[in-house]
Amino acid sequence: MRGHQLKTRAGLTLIEIIVALAAAFIVLLATAIILIFGQKSLDHGWRQVNLQRDASYAMLKMKQSIRNAAKAELEEDGSVVKIYRNSGWIKYKFVPGQKNLLCQLKGEQGQILLDGIVESVTFGIDPATHNTVTVGLNLKKNDCQAQISSTIMMRNYGAGS
Repeated sequence: MRGHQLKTRAGLTLIEIIVALAAAFIVLLATAIILIFGQKSLDHGWRQVNLQRDASYAMLKMKQSIRNAAKAELEEDGSVVKIYRNSGWIKYKFVPGQKNLLCQLKGEQGQILLDGIVESVTFGIDPATHNTVTVGLNLKKNDCQAQISSTIMMRNYGAGS
């Protein structure tokens, strides 16, 4: 009688290799999906931050002008505010069709303060005191939106008006 000896396996079977490769593929796929969604989230966050920065910059420029104003008046149903200073006037105008916010100094060509991202701008003057201007700014670019508003008191109200 021949003796049957059990052979010990020294390698992997084809089935075991396929299962190991499938498991590795699933882990790699999950890692790739997490990285892709993480990158998209980071990109969206940066676009949101940049839009908020643009809104803050525009509001800062308007605040500086209004604080140093002697008088302010609304034009064109509240989409334009004209700020009078001792050195002349500054006009801020919302152009809805172009989604722009323009800034124009007396005697100069208007400059674009915000280009193609302005959804709406509202200006208001306190009817009781006439020395406070309210500004509301709504920006939108792609899937990001930023809103900022401020109430600014004129420091030189009545001076040289």
